Amino acid sequence: MLNKVKRIAALSLTFLLLAGLISIAALAQQGVNQPEAPGAGADASGDRLASYEKAAENARLALYVNKNTLGIKVQDKQNGYVWDGTLDEKDDKLNKSWQSLFESGLSVEYMDVKRKISTAPVTGEQAKIAVEPMEDGFSANVNYERLGISLKLEVRLTEDAIEFKVPENSIQETNKDNRLQSLYVYPFFGATKGVQPDKGYMLIPDGSGALISLNEQTLATQPYIGRVFGDDLGMKGSPQLSEGMATPVEQVYLPVFGIAHKEGGNAFVSMITGGAPYAEIRAYPGNVTTTYNWTTAKWIYRENYFQSLDKEGKGITLNQEEKNQFDASMKVMLLSGKQADYSGMANRVQSELVQRGELPAKKDGADPLPLRIEFFAADNQKQLIGSEVIPMTTVDQMDDILTDLRANEVDRMMVVVRGYTEGGATGASPTHFPFEEKVGSGDDWNAFVEKYKAIGIPVYFYTDYVMAGATADGYGKGDIAQSVSKQLLSFYDTSYYLQPAASAKLFENEISSFQKHGIDHIAMDSIGSNLFSAYGKSSSTRSGSIETYTSMLPRDSINSYAFYKPNYYLWRFADRIMDLPMSTSSFLLESEEVPFLQLVLKGHVDYYALASNFNANPQKEQLKMIDYGSYPSFILTDEDPIKLANTESSWWLFTSQYSVWKDQAVHEYRTVAEALKPVADATFDKREKVREGVFRNTYSNGTVIYVNYTMNEVTADGNKIPAQGFLVREGGRS
Repeated sequence: MLNKVKRIAALSLTFLLLAGLISIAALAQQGVNQPEAPGAGADASGDRLASYEKAAENARLALYVNKNTLGIKVQDKQNGYVWDGTLDEKDDKLNKSWQSLFESGLSVEYMDVKRKISTAPVTGEQAKIAVEPMEDGFSANVNYERLGISLKLEVRLTEDAIEFKVPENSIQETNKDNRLQSLYVYPFFGATKGVQPDKGYMLIPDGSGALISLNEQTLATQPYIGRVFGDDLGMKGSPQLSEGMATPVEQVYLPVFGIAHKEGGNAFVSMITGGAPYAEIRAYPGNVTTTYNWTTAKWIYRENYFQSLDKEGKGITLNQEEKNQFDASMKVMLLSGKQADYSGMANRVQSELVQRGELPAKKDGADPLPLRIEFFAADNQKQLIGSEVIPMTTVDQMDDILTDLRANEVDRMMVVVRGYTEGGATGASPTHFPFEEKVGSGDDWNAFVEKYKAIGIPVYFYTDYVMAGATADGYGKGDIAQSVSKQLLSFYDTSYYLQPAASAKLFENEISSFQKHGIDHIAMDSIGSNLFSAYGKSSSTRSGSIETYTSMLPRDSINSYAFYKPNYYLWRFADRIMDLPMSTSSFLLESEEVPFLQLVLKGHVDYYALASNFNANPQKEQLKMIDYGSYPSFILTDEDPIKLANTESSWWLFTSQYSVWKDQAVHEYRTVAEALKPVADATFDKREKVREGVFRNTYSNGTVIYVNYTMNEVTADGNKIPAQGFLVREGGRS
């Protein structure tokens, strides 16, 4: 499913950010102004540690705990900097609830018998806490006696990080009147207060990545709330069209967030390592509810959902009966010096993912394919009786186009073909055979694949085993995923979401057809970007859906996978990532968008921007590709897409004819490929703002790429960078 999110009329910003704030918003006091107070200091002496005991120490870090509040302090022994995990002092401008939340190392949200959701910090609820030492940290048994909720918190030091964990098997609910809803662990870690004097920011994983400045007061009135891997449609239900909404909100693909107290000074980046499918990432700039700047994870154990009672849409709101099963865990990695910025955060996350086996090893000596050509083969339009197939690009025409591109020195490409199935693109998925004869026979495809494989141009065949066309064959009603309220999950009635088990079976059934035609490169849509719990014939939790999708991919006969906008749990299977976000949702609280995803991926997985056919400002987007290390893409047809006017593809494919886009495709290939050629197998180590609109990007092999978005020529490090242009210095600055 290519960019099906373009069809979603997204929820308004205000509505999105208010969602899920039932209990937290109730903690705020209006019109509160608070004095300056740092969230970390330069030493670990005196009153700051008066109520703390040393719990663990290693070569770099020392961990201290307050056994009454579960507050922690972590000292970086390299520079003496101390990170506060909780608020120690009494802040008279905070109400009691906010004070308790910030001074507590752990808080739960629960629903009482009257269906009211409340927040219970360990101090405000006066939970019983029993702290026990461990070799590398401590554990704490927390018992909310009045609520009948108890759990265990584990805190450990590693070489440069602190790990938090609440094991699933430690959670007990003994009072049927109170139900655990969600959990916060050290939400105040690294928080600051008010406008900061040094350059600092919070990092949030919105789209490609965004910063929230700590150096200026935001005009925003709502926090950032991002559900990791997107909304769970199994709980929320099918997407609904909202009047007047056109811009979709970007997804959280990688569950990370962080704070830099001072760029080049001290920072941290947190990664949710357990329970990510059930987590939200939240960021509250100063003066949004309080004057503190804080960002945190929230793990969701139960959600409310709407249960329809009649066809008119009347119904009731219910609470999830069984809680979600997962170990809630997070790793907070501390950074200092040159690593204390968003580039350093990305580098640290990259190494963590590699160490965990969730990111492929570095692509040393890899030969990149710096252009993606996606051919649209055919579609169909309804007639009075039946439908008519409209061929847009036959196999022979694809061959002609590729031959012409190669004649223009565009010789390093990856190719994706879609709409090759009998009947064309609409109504094809979730099955992809037999071939549409008006495009080419099986023998034609065999020869095409073999020819381009021999010259180093892989041909990927587009598939989608998650979204099934409403008029497609190959699946039954029992294969359609249902929401918890037993409604079929549909995409605006044009397609259905399939049960993960059904997706796996459909893929299994087509393996032999791929083998028969020598196809060993597969482009998979939806599997990485749509994650949902499913009910009905064969139920699946969100984590169970991940297990199903990841277990179906390892195949001896499949040599390479390319994924569209995949969540990070599929990165380890990816040779190429397509349509990687190049921007953010542009929320008011965001001060700057950054290529955080690209910084993590570069040198490990090649990635491609959205198709350039649809760029409103081609020059700016081309510069952005060079800035972000992304390769260009084009969706092409031989025929004029006006022929698709009466098909379901007309809403998105309105400009694609090769004769129109040839010059731009050749230009972008030559420009972007030449700029990024020196860093083909290097990692993206540092991105720095030289001045407003001018960036210096440093790679692991010493190459530096300068990008100038401004209308004037500028000088950086003695180098002249042309207006709206770039400059590459291989092996370092001259």
